[in-house]
Amino acid sequence: MPDAMPARMLRPDGSAPDLGSPNARAVYRDLLRFGPRSRSELTSRLGLSAPTVTRAARDLLDAGWLHTLGPVARAKGRPHEPLDIEENEGPRFLGVKVTADEVHAVASTVRGNVLEELTLPLESTTPTAVVEAIAGPVEALTGAHPHLLGLGISVGGRVADRRTVLGSQLLDWDQPVPLAQMLEERLHLPTVVENDLRAMLHGLHWFGVGRSYRSFALLTVGAGVGIGVIHAGELVEGRTHVAGLTGMLPVGQDAEGRPLTFNEAASLGPLLERAQRAGILHSGAGLPELRDLVAQGHEGARELVAEMARSLARAAASVAAMLDPEAILLGGETRDLVRSADPVLEDTLRACLAPMQRDIAVRDLPGEFEDWARGAAIVAIQQFVGPAR
Repeated sequence: MPDAMPARMLRPDGSAPDLGSPNARAVYRDLLRFGPRSRSELTSRLGLSAPTVTRAARDLLDAGWLHTLGPVARAKGRPHEPLDIEENEGPRFLGVKVTADEVHAVASTVRGNVLEELTLPLESTTPTAVVEAIAGPVEALTGAHPHLLGLGISVGGRVADRRTVLGSQLLDWDQPVPLAQMLEERLHLPTVVENDLRAMLHGLHWFGVGRSYRSFALLTVGAGVGIGVIHAGELVEGRTHVAGLTGMLPVGQDAEGRPLTFNEAASLGPLLERAQRAGILHSGAGLPELRDLVAQGHEGARELVAEMARSLARAAASVAAMLDPEAILLGGETRDLVRSADPVLEDTLRACLAPMQRDIAVRDLPGEFEDWARGAAIVAIQQFVGPAR
């Protein structure tokens, strides 16, 4: 990128510069996600004519979005010069994951590689307080990272059009909050907002372990639970955009024979309540105490988390039975409890699957909030690059 480019790379009207024509976007997007390619490879991959790819590449090179790599010899013909995006001196994006008591912020490159992270407390969950809490780390990171083009926010709640939070139990918002607009007015930076599980899914699909799969399911357990699916390369949202987010998937029965939902079986609050009712934990004890008991081999605590693992496996099996994904990814802050009961989860899962599905890959994700904030940054990157053709 030219050194003279302003820190936020914005036009006079406050909008971000774009990548040009749809063909230029297609070329840039392919290089962004899948790495260096020659012009002939891009022609074949994108189904565009050679002159079209040449023009698009020239425009992107002239604008500083791409650069050429060294010549690569071929068995026949002249060497070719692969193209790649400009990452080191290219645009930067910020991502913020909002929880009930903290905001976790990261600065990333256009490929979602995290350069810096900050975590600050959230003193109040009113919309105004959340905006100000987000503004603190964003303004700190802005000063350190030039070429800033966008901000992504992820929250636990229902989000419409990547602009408005329709509701969030986590933040106690029961009315729509135009969070993207409020942040743009406060920070003068293009902003998108997404549900936190979906932001994580997009991050995994574009630049994470999910990039190698056409279809995969992500199951998260912690203060809340969720199931997200990428199927045939697309995020499954559902008719009302809450597919997998309600926690209402039945995974068994309670002691009175009523349907037991995924949320009731695997989220942290109900888990601790069951532990207290059973006398495993004393009143007021929480996750650290439960972890200690499991580590000490407490029989009741170990059976409690084993049943949690079985519930998670049943949820995963339901997804696999319907959509037949290539992989199941596990995440969330209480994943370690699930894994402490190994091999319960995988044994239960494979017992519930059809024989031809039992080789499904099961992979764990790190539990750091950086990964959730990185997903928010990647949503901002997607907004900049534009939808796939």
